[in-house]
Amino acid sequence: MAVHLLTASGIVLAFWSIVLIVKGDAGNAMRVLALTAVIDFIDGTLARKADVKTHAPNTDGGLIDNLVDYVTWVFAPIFWAWYFLDIHFLVCAVVLITSLFGFSHTQAKTSDHYFLGFPSYWNFLVFYFWLFEFDPMLSSAILILCSALIFAPLKFIYPSRTKTMQKTTLLLSVPYFFMIITMLWQLQETPLWLSIASLYYPLYYFILSAIITRKK
Repeated sequence: MAVHLLTASGIVLAFWSIVLIVKGDAGNAMRVLALTAVIDFIDGTLARKADVKTHAPNTDGGLIDNLVDYVTWVFAPIFWAWYFLDIHFLVCAVVLITSLFGFSHTQAKTSDHYFLGFPSYWNFLVFYFWLFEFDPMLSSAILILCSALIFAPLKFIYPSRTKTMQKTTLLLSVPYFFMIITMLWQLQETPLWLSIASLYYPLYYFILSAIITRKK
């Protein structure tokens, strides 16, 4: 149950982030959302280690995870983008609805441990939009494109579970983690070279996913 409580704590952090957004605190709202991402990265592994299906059979951890993930990876960051990046309401609506269908797809996480379609990494996208000071039109176009990719027959790697090149994926994620921490600390004062250098991991992620999709 402690593992389920850890997963559930993400919804409280999401509420906190929305409070910070309403107060106009873009930086701390994004930092709080980053904490929810850390929890999401570790809670699945902890749930499997603790064998929660055996020891807490009446609690559906997968359902809790999906509910929390939708709020922390979709609703809160898109609200953040509407508030701070001037993304049009209709664009936000498209992202919210397409993501909802993505989460509800029966094969959103495939049996061989991939995400099917774009896995709603909106937190990362809107953070980069902010750092690079993208024009709202450019940001909106990328959001619409990624919303369409939710329905594409593409397999995206699930870093903690996809076996293909998993050691490489996890190894490359270590410096990226520290880059993100630094960027979250410095926010818009982040040196341009660091923001650009950090793109190595998203590029690796999408290229590897494209290669895997083509092979499969």
